[in-house]
Amino acid sequence: MLDMQVFREEVEKIRADHDRRGLPHDSIDKVLTLDSEWKLMLRETNELRRQKNEAARGIGAAKKSGDEAEAQRILSEVANLGAQISEMEKKTDALLSERDSVRMSIPNLLHPDVPSGADESGNTKHSLHGEKPSFDFEPKTHNELIEENKWVDLERAAKITGSRFYFLKGDLARLEMALQSYAVDFIQQRGFTFVQPPVMMNRAAYEGVTDLSDFETVMYGIDPDGYYMIATSEHPLTAMYMQETIPEELLPLKIVGVSSCFRREVGAHGQSDRGIWRVNQFTKL
Repeated sequence: MLDMQVFREEVEKIRADHDRRGLPHDSIDKVLTLDSEWKLMLRETNELRRQKNEAARGIGAAKKSGDEAEAQRILSEVANLGAQISEMEKKTDALLSERDSVRMSIPNLLHPDVPSGADESGNTKHSLHGEKPSFDFEPKTHNELIEENKWVDLERAAKITGSRFYFLKGDLARLEMALQSYAVDFIQQRGFTFVQPPVMMNRAAYEGVTDLSDFETVMYGIDPDGYYMIATSEHPLTAMYMQETIPEELLPLKIVGVSSCFRREVGAHGQSDRGIWRVNQFTKL
């Protein structure tokens, strides 16, 4: 999430970034408006606190002089100011919450080297590794292979969890484990620490790593506990360091995570519906 000071002092950078992305400026303007309203209300609340403290100092003097009527008047004024402050605090907190909710929906600034383009045709190729294989036979689709070899059981999985889940069986299940092990070994040799993260996170942690208002529809929530099943291990690995300041000498942090991931896949995807594409649970490194 972009720091509020960037909005206050360098908002043109955010506007230029939105122009590159082809995004409107409405959310940027709303953050600035809400921030101004929040700061104004905060000043008004602090002024009421000052008046309350100043009035409260007169209670002792009034009682000492024996002016009970004046003491009661001041007590009533202090109570009234306290009620106003309480109401203003609620409004101030609501403005701050709304401001940061909108701010969280605004993407980070693109790196200057990222090419601009209207669609995928604007992508640039940086490198190409290996050669595409050629076959002297008609290759089978993945769903044909898993059905012929009985590597996946979709029907029985559907009985216990519904569609888009599966039992992975036999050599294919062993292959998946082997690929995970190989990938972890490969990247550990390059200085990464292997971490298996928790597969659920609380809302506060999740709000720090992604825009929940945009992502929540594809996530599984766990009520009434207020947790979310993770959609990728990147999220808990980033949240590991929430509310911490990392000393520069420890950077970069090089971590590799392997976890089950959970996402809702809704809508018609045509060919992607077959086999084990677009499933609701999968393993990711």
